[in-house]
Amino acid sequence: MDNQYSSTESGQVLKDFQMSSDIKEKRELSYGKKIAQYISGTISGSTTGYYFLRNNRFSINRRWASGKMDIQAMFQDRLELNGKINYINLSYKCIMLVNTIISRLVGRWMSQNEKISITAIDSLSVKEKNRQYEEAEYLMNDKENVAALEEAGGVNLVPPDQFIPEDKSELELWASEEQRLPEEILFEEGSNEALESCGWFDVLKEKMLHDSAEVGFVGTYTWMDKDGVIHVDWVKPENALYSFSEYPDFRDTTWRGQVISIKISAIRARWGNILTEKQIWEDICPLAKEYQLGDKIRWNNDWTTSFMRPYDEWNVDIIHFQLRSLDKEPVTVTTTKKNKSTLIRKGTPTKLEDNQEYIEGSTWNIYEGYYVRTADIMLQWGIKTNMIRPQDPKEIGNAEFSFSFYMYQNQDMRNLALPEKIEAPVEMMIGTCLKMQQTIAKMRPTGAAINWDALQEIDFGLGDDNKTINTKKLFDQTGDIYYRGRDAEGNPIPIPITELSNTGFLGQMQGLVQQYEFQYQVLKNELGEDPNLISQAATPRVTSSNIQVSRQEAEFATGYMRNAYVDCMEQTAKKVSCLLKTSVIFGAKAYRHIFKEKDISNKVFSTEIKMLPTEAEIAELQNMVNEAIAATPDIVLYLDPFKVIRMAKQNVKKAEVYFRSCMKKMIQSKKDEAQQNSEMNAKAQQESLQAKAQGDMQLEQMKADISMKTKDFDATKTKEIELLKGFMQVVAKDESGQLINTLMPAIQQLVPNITIPLMQENKQMVQGIQEQEKAEGEQAIQQQQIEEEAAKRGISPEELMQQLNQQQSQQPNQNQQAA
Repeated sequence: MDNQYSSTESGQVLKDFQMSSDIKEKRELSYGKKIAQYISGTISGSTTGYYFLRNNRFSINRRWASGKMDIQAMFQDRLELNGKINYINLSYKCIMLVNTIISRLVGRWMSQNEKISITAIDSLSVKEKNRQYEEAEYLMNDKENVAALEEAGGVNLVPPDQFIPEDKSELELWASEEQRLPEEILFEEGSNEALESCGWFDVLKEKMLHDSAEVGFVGTYTWMDKDGVIHVDWVKPENALYSFSEYPDFRDTTWRGQVISIKISAIRARWGNILTEKQIWEDICPLAKEYQLGDKIRWNNDWTTSFMRPYDEWNVDIIHFQLRSLDKEPVTVTTTKKNKSTLIRKGTPTKLEDNQEYIEGSTWNIYEGYYVRTADIMLQWGIKTNMIRPQDPKEIGNAEFSFSFYMYQNQDMRNLALPEKIEAPVEMMIGTCLKMQQTIAKMRPTGAAINWDALQEIDFGLGDDNKTINTKKLFDQTGDIYYRGRDAEGNPIPIPITELSNTGFLGQMQGLVQQYEFQYQVLKNELGEDPNLISQAATPRVTSSNIQVSRQEAEFATGYMRNAYVDCMEQTAKKVSCLLKTSVIFGAKAYRHIFKEKDISNKVFSTEIKMLPTEAEIAELQNMVNEAIAATPDIVLYLDPFKVIRMAKQNVKKAEVYFRSCMKKMIQSKKDEAQQNSEMNAKAQQESLQAKAQGDMQLEQMKADISMKTKDFDATKTKEIELLKGFMQVVAKDESGQLINTLMPAIQQLVPNITIPLMQENKQMVQGIQEQEKAEGEQAIQQQQIEEEAAKRGISPEELMQQLNQQQSQQPNQNQQAA
């Protein structure tokens, strides 16, 4: 809406405001109105103004991204179809190429999640972290001694939840990624809850990513209400206001703001103390958009006290802006003479006493204003309540804007968004598609050249049926034609019908297709990546490594657009953490269910946005785990695959360290097992050698004993035989018989010792021969029975034996199952 009031204020009023040191004067509503008039003058310039040109470019980019370009207005002049009479009708429908590219980019960016990460940087927290680090390092180096002390004393010296790293790399990763104080965890939970409750991880994130891709500018507005609840609002880029900056994050801007649309009821609720109902009706309601749509309602005095009014839901545009200024606050420090107490009083004293000291301090303040620019009404002005100040006591005098803006590739406050970047090749591709339509519409069908004179010379004879032949239809249906080559006088007759082929259409279409492919290549060069990467990934010849390289190159080409969202949200997260601490410390109950004032009162927190792992990183780690399991199935005894994936979704580095640690444990276990087996084998060999030596000694001893026993036995037998021979010789020589009676007792004792063993050996030999003959007979009978049974079954004896053996081997298992 154009400004009906001409602003008379120039940049001098802003300069005077910054140079002034009188805070009371700067907080006056009239002073704020001058600032608002200056800002209004910068945004309501002519068609050559910055904001007009910026929003015009934003509007073109939005139309390209949504596929709502007026193609007919763009191309009818180029195709010479702007006359009163056109002889061809084309379908002026825009191809949704820009929309497809942006949708794919935003979809890919939405799959990359992030969260707020909080780190305590105050001296006490840093000291506590160093103590925990040193304790973990000590337990890593001396865990064997600690375990020995615990075993000797019977007392647990190490708490159950104490982290004990395996090596130095795991300790360093723990210190950088996992070491968290309880206060950090609670404060991080509160910060993430504040953002999540406002929708910044789903709906508003998608809107901001679309803004980054379509217009190259993103913004948020962070504020805290009277109940201590933190709100983070999305700022539409077309409505954002700001002063000049040379940085993409606008860190050096003097003022920032936005044009917002507020309902009349909201204006009455917030500023009803300075506006009467009739002023609202006469000065503000005529500016509402709805005022021009229906009948103009006349004023009714009853509306002053009415509960509901017919114009309460009308919307009015208001400039909401903030200005940062360095204010000087002089104070007088007085030291009392009696108690030596220190009294601080603001203001400049007329005369300094001996016990007084004048100090002039400086503080950055944020001034906030609401201005109805079309009505030239200043609704609110003054130092912002719930101002965002840094947590670090060293920067307590600083102040931050509630607005967070980011414009990538900022050059003189303009940049190149994605639709503008690929506008030229897309226009050429659309023009090529229209030319294809024109070529197809003007394409000539396959026809024939008909020689009428030659056609009249055709003679089909005198038959009645031949008189009804239609030569052209015969040619169209069959492709054949019958004619005489010469007339009655012998002159040659030309071919009556000759087919004509349209060869020009094919060449034109091929040229247009090549032109389209060329412009598509230009688009890929401008974009820096191939929009059809996913479709190419489906082809068998494209390997996974090529896909990964292409994706990495795509991230390099368009990643800066997503980084705009990340950087803006990091600024917003820092402001959320500052307001969160302020909300809890000053008594608000909105976030006390997460932590209390005592948890964070002496803490200073640093805030950053930490990117969570992407699906590609998780999939790569999962493939490594699967390959390790396939190569070494025993690794599942040391590694939990599900735990690796759960850890990877939060921190890939942590999951990789866990994976490597499990691999090291498995390798070390295999080494220990191999070493143990080697030691056992060596011990077994040594024991075997010792047993062999001992067995050899025992064998030699046994041989010696047997040899001695054999010698004794042989000597005894020899003595018995010699004695028996002597008896026999004596008996043979004795004829009287008296000597035999004398020697008979000795012979009766000697003969059994010789004859009985011989008789037992003979008996055992006879029994062995009888048993062998019986076994051979039974075996022969069994073999005969097997051959008869095999003959009955029609199989060989060997096959029958195999079947019987199988039945015998299965019988114990069946008995065991039955039991």
